[in-house]
Amino acid sequence: MKTQTINFRQFVRKEKYPVGDLLKILEDKKLLKMVSVAGGLTLILVPKSAFAATTATADTTFSNLWKVVIHCVDWIVVGVIVFAGVAWMFGHRSKALELLIGGAAGYILARHAIDIRDFLKGV
Repeated sequence: MKTQTINFRQFVRKEKYPVGDLLKILEDKKLLKMVSVAGGLTLILVPKSAFAATTATADTTFSNLWKVVIHCVDWIVVGVIVFAGVAWMFGHRSKALELLIGGAAGYILARHAIDIRDFLKGV
């Protein structure tokens, strides 16, 4: 990526905007690899204490695993919100709103997955 210097008026009016389209930047394979590696490392390093072997019952094991999964979902939602904020910053308002709505719906479904399962068992 080439660095250019522009004045404030050009920046505000988006004349010869050096950054270009956000989606074009994100299609760069180096950035995709970097995000993939960082996401993988986060999933490995964050919940390390919850994966420790225990001699507990199956319910406690499921509870521990569920907490780890929900913790990962929380961080994924944070990432979606940050990405939507960046998209909004670069002028992709409709994409940002789409990401926020999809992220919120997915988060609600993930958080209430056990409640939904129990409800469907009762039907």
